[in-house]
Amino acid sequence: MKRKEIEQMQAAGLITAEQAESIAAYFHLNGGRRWNWLVMSMSSLAGALILGGIIMLISANWESIPDWVKMSTAMALLLGFWVAWARTRETRPLMAEAFGLVGGGMWLGCIALYGQIFQLQNPLAEGCLLFLLGVCAIPFLVQQRMLVVVVAVASAVLLGALMDNKESWLSLRPWLRGDATQMGAWMVLCLFWWLLGEHWLGSKGFCRSYAWMGVVAMVHFLLMVQIPLLYQAFGAEYSVPRLVVLLAVPLMLLWKPRAIAWKHWGLMIVLLSLPYPIGLLLKDAAGGEFMGVMCGFGMGGGLMYLGYQVKRISWLNYGSLMVLLAGIALIANVLESLTESGLVLIVAGLLMLGLVWLLEKQRRELVKSIKEQA
Repeated sequence: MKRKEIEQMQAAGLITAEQAESIAAYFHLNGGRRWNWLVMSMSSLAGALILGGIIMLISANWESIPDWVKMSTAMALLLGFWVAWARTRETRPLMAEAFGLVGGGMWLGCIALYGQIFQLQNPLAEGCLLFLLGVCAIPFLVQQRMLVVVVAVASAVLLGALMDNKESWLSLRPWLRGDATQMGAWMVLCLFWWLLGEHWLGSKGFCRSYAWMGVVAMVHFLLMVQIPLLYQAFGAEYSVPRLVVLLAVPLMLLWKPRAIAWKHWGLMIVLLSLPYPIGLLLKDAAGGEFMGVMCGFGMGGGLMYLGYQVKRISWLNYGSLMVLLAGIALIANVLESLTESGLVLIVAGLLMLGLVWLLEKQRRELVKSIKEQA
């Protein structure tokens, strides 16, 4: 709670002046705000100077420091940051999250230091997996809004390393061959994080503050799915890994959020599962580009319809983005195949303007309706 909110409640007559002072004292809001920011900024600068000095001294004498001292110091710092997190999690939650983030970074530092001391030449995938195993559960046990972003990024880095690495026993390269299969794996990862975001949105605990990550994941998914659907960049050659990727999407989406009815969620499963295989099948089909664009418009319209039905503005925006991408693909295909037909370009432009106007009008009405009913 902020000091301004307490003052607004007092001005509205909801609480008395004594109650306002008591609430402010309970949430430690009686101190000067500018002074607190000044103290925090100066303290952060002092801490950065001290940390920088320590790093420089260690770097200057790195070769003369025994290995056991290096590793013990790193482990002590790792433990110290998490002890600081435990001491400040109730009184200074933001500072506690910063300590947790640095603690996660120290875990990565310990892994790198261990490899340097023993001259290990392990592939990136193994180190990334070890780091992820050490921190992935923390944001789900306690609130760590910054560390959960690190976990999401680390999962993407790990997937890329597993598909690129040829030496480690963890390599996925022998199975995930070909650009189409690898893109399918990226899409599955994006849908996984989006699905987590949808479940977090209905959570009553601290995980609700992680829900914004689902929006980022879905935007990445739509940007990737447009490549096979709207431009038919990949063929539909049969392979078992690709079949596994195709089946992973609908099976994963069976984990339905509680707030969504099955009649709506079933349509969402169809909308998210079909674009990728449809794009693969349209590679060599006659009129495949046009059919892919029409499927893109259908996907966008379906997402907008679901957004209205379940009162999710984010789903409306997903649909608008997909319609925009399909419109760009339509113009690109026309320019590629009918560059000498000015009449077709004019008609296509007029139709696109009309479609954009209609969709934006409907979108504004849907958003207004959602806000009034919410």
